[in-house]
Amino acid sequence: MKNLSYTHYLNLINKIKGNPYLYVSTYKEAKKNLIPNQFTELQHRLSIS
Repeated sequence: MKNLSYTHYLNLINKIKGNPYLYVSTYKEAKKNLIPNQFTELQHRLSIS
């Protein structure tokens, strides 16, 4: 997967919450590709949604 922005990862992860494998693999990809501040914000947004 090419590097996506924070909002792309957020939208993608929210769409695939029903599939645990895709959710975890996309989450790990986001962790690897986003800068720490963006990843922290992503974690926060996912926890409240």
